[in-house]
Amino acid sequence: MRRAMTLLLLLAVSGCTGPVRSFGVYESKAANTARKTASAVATAELAVQVATRDRTFGRTAAQTLAEAARDAGDTQGIFDAIQPPDRRSDQLRSQLDDLLQPAVSTLEDLRTAARRGDVESMARIAAPLEKLAGELQDFDEAHR
Repeated sequence: MRRAMTLLLLLAVSGCTGPVRSFGVYESKAANTARKTASAVATAELAVQVATRDRTFGRTAAQTLAEAARDAGDTQGIFDAIQPPDRRSDQLRSQLDDLLQPAVSTLEDLRTAARRGDVESMARIAAPLEKLAGELQDFDEAHR
């Protein structure tokens, strides 16, 4: 029993994120966060295009957008749990947060519109996604 509890504790702790020791490692994690968020944004863009052309069921669009919003939010949360090792990393974090916040917020708004069946609003809400996806991709490429 004690061995099982120890194993469970080790598994739980291994999922936690803590400080990183260098700017390079932190920068790599930031780039990976931007890449994953850009993927969620691209998924949402495609879902909105399909939904606004009446080529999918409302439930499918709502589920896809809910998953994209969850993925982006989870990715942001994981990155935010990493302690920046230095001031340069603080600046990088701030730059990335300036991209993550509007991306996650827009995806959450899209999820809400899709769940309400408000297809007409989805195209308007999704308007900034293309630019955000490009900025996230640029950030990823600049910091790989």
